[in-house]
Amino acid sequence: MPFMNPAHPRRWLALALSLPLACLEYQPPPTSQGELGRGDFTYVCAGSTDALCPEDSAWALAFPQAIALGGAFTLTYEYNAKNAGNPLPSLVTASPSRLAGDEGIFTALVPGYTAILALSGTSQVIDIIHIRTDAIDHLKWSVGDLGLDEALVIEVGQQLSLRAEPQNRQDLRLAGALSYTWTLEDPATLSIIGTASDDRVVLQGLTEGLTKVFVQVGDHIAELPVLVEPGVATSTTDVSTTDASTTDASTTDASTTDASTTDASTGDTP
Repeated sequence: MPFMNPAHPRRWLALALSLPLACLEYQPPPTSQGELGRGDFTYVCAGSTDALCPEDSAWALAFPQAIALGGAFTLTYEYNAKNAGNPLPSLVTASPSRLAGDEGIFTALVPGYTAILALSGTSQVIDIIHIRTDAIDHLKWSVGDLGLDEALVIEVGQQLSLRAEPQNRQDLRLAGALSYTWTLEDPATLSIIGTASDDRVVLQGLTEGLTKVFVQVGDHIAELPVLVEPGVATSTTDVSTTDASTTDASTTDASTTDASTTDASTGDTP
């Protein structure tokens, strides 16, 4: 099922909340108990670019430890068994200047901890949870399940899916749906296949050379060196040509030897 663009979080929220009814294998969503102990807060992905949310999933791997500045997310609330039956509370931010909130969609604005309140219809605080927000310090690069510590190596004609994951100074993965913008240093050496506004991008090698790929996530800009090497097809052609030449030479020699032997034998026969 395709993911919604982070620019349309309300439509994405409606889709995310309906997913458990359509899944064949239901995975319990990540929850965190409220600090007043009356229920649980559930974290729901607000878009496909949330680093804590696996591809094609509305639920995060775990309740986030921190949200990236600019990152969007949503929470739902459910009473525990002791308080079941009460009307569901509304969720509001305790400080809109630090953590903006609009119809259940929250956006991190300032680093630190900000409370989200579960309020009753009479504005009574039913429960509370503090959300940590932090700035992006660097990006973690990966191709599939393999992390990249150095330059990406790709062959001419080859396509690879590259992912950029936001992390803070403590190398903690930062959650929240973000906007990504990818660009290339040399489009003649490397190309981007498809969209360039997701946390994942497909690259294709065009010509040999060393170039760079850039990505901007919020106010953070990062770059990754990319080495484009000769493709497999080129190497195979060279080897085939060599093998063919060697085979021809061997056949010629063998034929000459056989002919000589035959002539010599004929000469010795009385």
